[in-house]
Amino acid sequence: MKNLIVFFFLFVYQFSYSQLTAAKYSIKNISVNTKYSDYGTSYFGPNRIIFASSKKDAKKLKNKFKSNKDNAPKYDLYKGFLNHSGEINYTEKILNNFTTKYNESNVSFTPDLRHVFFTQNNIKKGKYVYDDSNWMNLKIYRADVKTNGDWTNIVSLPFNEDTYNCAHPSVSEDGKILFFTSDMPGSYGESDIYWVTILKDGKYGTPQNIGSHVNSKYRENFPYVDGNILYYSSDRPSSFGGLDVFMVALDRVDSKPTNLGNKINSPSDDFCFIIDRKQKTGFFSSNRPKGKGNDDIYFFKQETEIINCKQIVSGEIRDKETNQLIPGATVKIFSHNNILIATILVKIDAKFTFNLACRGNYRLEVDKLDYKKIFRQINFTPDEFNHDLVLYLEKNKKEVVVSINSNKKSDLKQIKIKNISPKLIEKKPIKQIVADENTITEDEKTILLNKDGKEILNLKPIFFTLDEYYITQESYETLAKASRIIKENPNIIIEFGAHTDSRASDSYNIHLSALRANEVVKHLVYLGVPEHRIRGRGYGESNLVNKCRDGVKCTEAEHLQNRRTEFIIIKN
Repeated sequence: MKNLIVFFFLFVYQFSYSQLTAAKYSIKNISVNTKYSDYGTSYFGPNRIIFASSKKDAKKLKNKFKSNKDNAPKYDLYKGFLNHSGEINYTEKILNNFTTKYNESNVSFTPDLRHVFFTQNNIKKGKYVYDDSNWMNLKIYRADVKTNGDWTNIVSLPFNEDTYNCAHPSVSEDGKILFFTSDMPGSYGESDIYWVTILKDGKYGTPQNIGSHVNSKYRENFPYVDGNILYYSSDRPSSFGGLDVFMVALDRVDSKPTNLGNKINSPSDDFCFIIDRKQKTGFFSSNRPKGKGNDDIYFFKQETEIINCKQIVSGEIRDKETNQLIPGATVKIFSHNNILIATILVKIDAKFTFNLACRGNYRLEVDKLDYKKIFRQINFTPDEFNHDLVLYLEKNKKEVVVSINSNKKSDLKQIKIKNISPKLIEKKPIKQIVADENTITEDEKTILLNKDGKEILNLKPIFFTLDEYYITQESYETLAKASRIIKENPNIIIEFGAHTDSRASDSYNIHLSALRANEVVKHLVYLGVPEHRIRGRGYGESNLVNKCRDGVKCTEAEHLQNRRTEFIIIKN
């Protein structure tokens, strides 16, 4: 196994994108389970298993790591032999002085099996210790394992405290790092995954939070390290419900957690995942319905391989008219929530490549002086990991001056419309670009409309493609007209409001509509509108104009009505 200590020190300097894709599993409830609670399997050498059970003692002890609400039963440790079908046979209670009175579970042995780490209730001088909130916190202990199996020289680890929990130890394959769960000060959520170096002579380094790529504001616990993969349980919103088992690559900086899927996970709590990767078998615990007791141990087989997925987006930039390569273009890649991930300035070959994680959709942005900026959505599917693109840039059109005769001999206005082609001017009446009083209808002469008690400019709405925020060429005429109205009425201040349909999450839609509003404001400023006279606001899906709310089936045309814009006068 790679030295995980080196990995943590290099964490800041590497730049890589990858994500694990979960394997497929088959599972079964094994016969060792009882009507009580059985959970927390650990390997102890070849074909030997240790687990926790409450089958001999129904006493309740109040601890917040097993459940946020319920009192957890008292557990003792049992050992048994594993057969080829995943059953644990010949079980017996581990009899040591400490096991007859106190609550033990979650065991992890060093690679040489000479030492064991385990979770136990906080005790002092033979008595349980409760904190100020009447919780009994957990601590991690270490013991020497004698040749006859006895555990001796039991010591509490030096970073344990009475005021917080330390639990669920898991030793790395090289025996140099201990992973564990804690809610110590500085945690991101209710409980986090931590790691600490195991030094010589029974000493330890300073515990380190593994970071926000694993931990969240929710519960993360029950870590298990298999090579460079960390398995753990979390009740974050992406779970099926309760605690779910996730995995993450420890040797990839940007690796994001992957849910193990609906065989291992359920709407209930699923936790204490362990695996023998050579045999591709293992165990996990769950309190899902139709079990035998409060918690049951499940045996699983890994039916397919775990894939370390990389999504590659590559391509080249060409001129739309000449098909020639365009060196010097800037290519940016954004995440689905519009966070800039990387930027490439293409060289003489005009090529680019991005290595990305298989964890969602992305957006490309390509820009070059004298060319129109373009955008491309990259939608990830599990069957497509390589995207090879040819992106075409269109040159900006030269500025066109349009003369408007307003029927007053002395009033001849010249309005500069940027990025409109001369052919477009010839094909479309000038009234579509500026208000010509000789040709527009009576309705079109009305600059202001009253809608729901608000004064809004009488302009065509600016519609957006699903999941995009850039301005299309069809919207330039409307923006040119808006610019002229604002500049000719120096006392008005305009709020540009952008709205989305109800698809996607509320937070995403608020973010997308804010980006759309900002883009329109920037364009109007570019056309000469003073910045203090135009404001942008994203409303998301908060003001839908029809029935198309979450869960309501609608046509694309109905959704389009909600992806609208309004120029609202907020000061006149």
